[in-house]
Amino acid sequence: MSSNRTPPARNGEAERDNLKALIAEVHSVKMLLMLQALAMGYKQKHLASVLGVSDATLSRMMPKGFSKERTKVVGKPLVARSGGLDDG
Repeated sequence: MSSNRTPPARNGEAERDNLKALIAEVHSVKMLLMLQALAMGYKQKHLASVLGVSDATLSRMMPKGFSKERTKVVGKPLVARSGGLDDG
């Protein structure tokens, strides 16, 4: 009796590929959320604390030159205030 099912080894490979794709997508979403929080003026130190990583680890996760580029676009760093965000 012949079966049209994919052999178990191939199912395992497909499942691993799907998991890798899902992990990559979750990583991308996490990166976008981190960049958004920083762009909104949250301090890197605070964000690192919330994520449970060190400030240095968060720095390594950020694209090179992100801080400098953000400052160029915004003009000056944003400062989080109790009532919202203000320019410096």
